[in-house]
Amino acid sequence: MKIRYSVENVRCQKCADTILNSLSDEFGDIEVFLESREISVKLESKEQETAFKKEMDEIGFPILEELERN
Repeated sequence: MKIRYSVENVRCQKCADTILNSLSDEFGDIEVFLESREISVKLESKEQETAFKKEMDEIGFPILEELERN
């Protein structure tokens, strides 16, 4: 499932690079949209979704809300 989230603290390309460099190996297909401060990620399970949210918080980019799921 592909999920789009609103994320706190995403302000510049360095923020986007931090997210991608920290989480791409574990979670794969991540897109960061700087202009809207959103990310999109493809996750396979509820457990992976929980882990992704926890990792985002740990690297300083807490998820504010889920925007879309498909």
